[in-house]
Amino acid sequence: MKKWMFVFAAGTLIMTACNNEKKEGTETVASAPAKTVALSLPANYSSSFEMGNPEYAAMIVQGSWKDWQDNKLDNMKNWMADTVMALQSDNQMIKGLDSMMATWKRDRAAYSSVVDSIDAAMAVYSTDKKENWVLVWAQEFSAKADGTKDTTAVQETWRINKAGKADFLLQYNRHKRKQ
Repeated sequence: MKKWMFVFAAGTLIMTACNNEKKEGTETVASAPAKTVALSLPANYSSSFEMGNPEYAAMIVQGSWKDWQDNKLDNMKNWMADTVMALQSDNQMIKGLDSMMATWKRDRAAYSSVVDSIDAAMAVYSTDKKENWVLVWAQEFSAKADGTKDTTAVQETWRINKAGKADFLLQYNRHKRKQ
């Protein structure tokens, strides 16, 4: 019996020592040791990222996607910085919250319906630049007022400033190929 108690205690100790999970509130988050890899080409911005604050991803999905879908663009004031700059997929550069709101409202008015589908959304933190980013991959199914329908794959990269607001957007899209 003592032998089995020793084996059980030793096994429990080993499993506890090998557990790489840390508790944050009531949620368990798995952590892996940071691994540095040399890239064959240097990264112009950074190659040093770790997982970021998931609340930022939720903010971007709500603001840039759900509010766009529901045509509630006045909510942009809640999550975008006044100095926001966007480089949109149509090669348009927009500077400032007021310009962004006007452009997005005009663009959204061209659609009779929009349904967005998020494939992935993740928050990352650049450890060397000390900046938060949110990456979103999604699809948009839209219909214009004239009945024209389209499906577009979209990738957005949002920077979040120190005040917790989005201040920069890089957007890319590709219309789905006809089969």
